[in-house]
Amino acid sequence: MKPFQSLFTAALLGGAMMYNVSAQAASTIEISGDAGLVLVPALAWGMSEWWNDDEGQQQFYWSMGSTLLTTELLKYTIHERRPDGDGNDSFPSAHTSLTFSAATYIQQRYGWKSALPFYAAASYVGWTRVQSERHHTKDVLAGALIGYLNARYFTEPYHGVQVSAYAEGGSIGLNLHMAF
Repeated sequence: MKPFQSLFTAALLGGAMMYNVSAQAASTIEISGDAGLVLVPALAWGMSEWWNDDEGQQQFYWSMGSTLLTTELLKYTIHERRPDGDGNDSFPSAHTSLTFSAATYIQQRYGWKSALPFYAAASYVGWTRVQSERHHTKDVLAGALIGYLNARYFTEPYHGVQVSAYAEGGSIGLNLHMAF
């Protein structure tokens, strides 16, 4: 089953990249936000792959899938006009919902220390959507909430070995955490 999941994930990420290339982003800010849409979830999935965490990957698929479904259903029932006038699918921001879903998945599964860079990147993606006039601030906040709630619902903490580095008071080292 694992090769199928890897192929599925590669196809999903490849499709997202092709969608972004075809969108012809107008500015560097918008392009960087589009890159974040692909990179944040890809790195979250890669972290589960690194840990050989099959259970986590299933939770990742469920949280991302439910986030995408929720976001798209809201977009096509609410019909809010984008700030730049290009379309009526502004609410909520899919870029933000998917990146916050990935960040929350990491936080729930592997802890806050691992999730902080993911949340920073997801926040940046949301900022780019407002700056490039693709979304209103409320669209981005709603997207972040949708991603957060879906990932919280589907993700459980990892019960394996976790290793993290630390630097404190002139010393450095590794923390080892095992849950039984």
